[in-house]
Amino acid sequence: MASYYLFINSTFIITGYIVGLLLFAFPVPDIDFLKSYSFSSKLLAASYILLAIINTSVLFLGLTDYQPEYFKFSGLFISSTQSLIFSYILVTLINPHLSKKANTLFKGHVLIILFFLLAYTALFLMKSDPILTSESDVVLRILHPLTLLRIAFFVFYLYQILNYSLIFIKAVGKYNISIGNYFSETGTAKLNWIKVAFYSALSIGLLAILFQTLPSLLFDNIFTTVIVVFYTVFALHFINYKKIYHLIEPALDTPKQSETEFPNTLNKSSWSSYKKKVLADKIYLKEGITLIEMAQALNVSRTTLSFFINTEEKRNFNNWINQLRISEAKTLMISNPEFSISTIATKTGYIEQSNFSREFKLVTGEAPAAWKK
Repeated sequence: MASYYLFINSTFIITGYIVGLLLFAFPVPDIDFLKSYSFSSKLLAASYILLAIINTSVLFLGLTDYQPEYFKFSGLFISSTQSLIFSYILVTLINPHLSKKANTLFKGHVLIILFFLLAYTALFLMKSDPILTSESDVVLRILHPLTLLRIAFFVFYLYQILNYSLIFIKAVGKYNISIGNYFSETGTAKLNWIKVAFYSALSIGLLAILFQTLPSLLFDNIFTTVIVVFYTVFALHFINYKKIYHLIEPALDTPKQSETEFPNTLNKSSWSSYKKKVLADKIYLKEGITLIEMAQALNVSRTTLSFFINTEEKRNFNNWINQLRISEAKTLMISNPEFSISTIATKTGYIEQSNFSREFKLVTGEAPAAWKK
């Protein structure tokens, strides 16, 4: 068991140094939209290298006895800081313009973690840290200042996980609204890997809680193995974000002041004329059309067009476009029964047939082939 502990932690150290240095050397375009991404890249790199340094010190300087403990401060400190860093990074990837409230919360948590670190250091210099390898140890030393501090840190860590989960869920909801109001097809823009990464990180956080309350060398080895895999895969996806940010940037960017001013003449008759042109020219059939492209075709601001669709059609841009496309698809199936499903999908503006089939079933309740029959 000890030999595997040495192997997996050595792997963790090597991974940390390599990935950390790659992230530091990784170039990020100097544009406003990627400022938070650029900061996150450096933060993530520092995190990887710092963890590698800590593990190097523990493993090769003889600072470990392979004996897990309850509420171990070093484990809590690493888990808490990593929870903070990964949550901040994942939230800013889908919401670059972080709200003042969320920003304040993250900064506040940094101060709280520093407080625990300084308090632990001060108490450690005055009193020896109790070894809590069993439940009886915890009970016997429950009133020891360092035991109380470690338990308080553990409670704060639970609070962190709950808070970050709520912040992330709210950010995802806001993000989904933004892309739904901008893209006719949201497949690539959904960034599902970010959601998978967050819930994977959350699962690791919950495992860390289990590790703090049920310490064992076997669990420690399993936990470290999971972290090595997660950190490696996450870094690869994080680096790849730079290649796709331009797809989602227009949907998340705040419109210019001139685009947010509504003329006094906005009314149902105005929307009627715009909608008539959309239907007559079948603008909605253009492959991958976005809100801004349709707005340009109608010679109207994106904000005005979005306002009309939301208020007059009672749905977002994505839902409205798909409703029109599916209606067109049904017409084509009736008038051209020889057309294949893939042909229908192409003629109604879908990039992938799978997207067409999914949207068709959402609108009609049936798969395209079944409806056609």
